[in-house]
Amino acid sequence: MTQIPGEILVITSANQDSRRFEFARYLRIATAISPPEFMQAYFAALDSLSKKAAAPPSTPREKTFYWLVDQYCRSEEFKRFDVLTQNDKRGVLNRFCESAGNLPYEAFRTEDVERSRDKRSATPGAADKLVKYLRSLFKWAVRKKHAKTNPAIGVEKINETEGWHTWTHSEVEKYRKHHEIGSKARLALEIMLNIGARRSDACRIGRQHEVDGYLEFVAWKGRNRARTRKTIVARFTAELKLALSSTPTGDLTYLVNDLGRPFTIASFGNRMREWCDAAGLPQCSSHGLRKASAVGMAESGARAPELCALFGWSKLETAEIYIREANKRVMVDNAFARLDEHRRKSVSLRGPKPDGETKRRNNGDKSTRK
Repeated sequence: MTQIPGEILVITSANQDSRRFEFARYLRIATAISPPEFMQAYFAALDSLSKKAAAPPSTPREKTFYWLVDQYCRSEEFKRFDVLTQNDKRGVLNRFCESAGNLPYEAFRTEDVERSRDKRSATPGAADKLVKYLRSLFKWAVRKKHAKTNPAIGVEKINETEGWHTWTHSEVEKYRKHHEIGSKARLALEIMLNIGARRSDACRIGRQHEVDGYLEFVAWKGRNRARTRKTIVARFTAELKLALSSTPTGDLTYLVNDLGRPFTIASFGNRMREWCDAAGLPQCSSHGLRKASAVGMAESGARAPELCALFGWSKLETAEIYIREANKRVMVDNAFARLDEHRRKSVSLRGPKPDGETKRRNNGDKSTRK
C-alpha cells in the first residue's frame, strides 16, 4: 500500500467542515494507486478546494456584498416574497457575489452596475434581471440605513425584445381546432384567454371561487403583501362555460394533471408548452395568452381602469400599452375599410364609358366652322 503523505493527513484532520470528506475520497483512491497517480489526485483535491473558495463565508464580513445579501435574505421583507421569487432573487444575487461578494457595497457606483449589466449582455434578460434585483437590494438597504444611495436607479434595460409573443386571432383558432372541447388543453386556453389569468392563477382556480356567476379569487402574484395583493373578479363567458361543462375537472381546481392532482405552476407551464407545440405553435406560450386577452378586451373598447381591475394591474400605464396595440389594429382596419369604400364609390360614380364617347366633344369642336 502506498504511504499517504503527512500533509494530506494534517489538512484532513484540521478541517472540520464538508471539505474533509472530499479529501477522504481522494485518500481512499490514493491507497490503491501508484505514487505518481496519487500526487495527481492530491493536486486535484487542492484544485477542488480553490474552486470552493468563492463560496459565501459562514460569517460574512460586515459592509461587504456577502453581508448585505445575507441580511437582505434574512429580512421580513424578503420573507414576504413568494417562495419561487425568493429562490430566484437569492440565486441571482449569490451568483453576483461569486465575483463581488468580498467587495464593499458602499463603494458600488452606477457605472459599476452598468458594467455588471454589460458583462452579461450575451443574455440580456438575465442582465436586466440582475439590475432589477440590485435595485431592490439597495432600496431595502437605504431604507434600513445600511446604504446612503441606490446605484442601480436610472440604469436602463438592454433587452430590446417585446417580451412574450402575443397570440393572434388565427393562432387561437388554430389551437382550438387542434385541441377540441372536452380536452384539458382546450380548458386551459379558455380559462386564460377569457379571464386573462396568469398561469399561477389558472392552475389554482376552482369551484370554490365561483360567486353569483362570477369568478372571484386573490391573484397568486403579490398575495403576501398588502400593497400588491389583488382580488380579481371575472365573469363567465359562453366559451368558458362550454369548456367547463364538457371537461372533467378536479375538486379544488378546474385543471388537474394525469394523476388527478392540481398542477404546480412549473408543471402547468411545461404542459402548456407541450400543448402549444402539439398544435404547431412553438412561438406561443401561456403568458402570451394573457396578453392576447388584454388586447382583445382593449379592442372591444375597454378603458384603462377597467383593464386594471380585470388584470390586477396597479398602473394605468400598463393598460395603455394594450390599448395602444388595440387602437393600432382598429386604425389599420378602419383605414383599409375607408379605402375599400372609396374605391367602390369611385367606380360607381364614374361608371363605364359608352362606346364611341372617347374624344367626341373635342372632335366636334375641331369640326365646327368659324
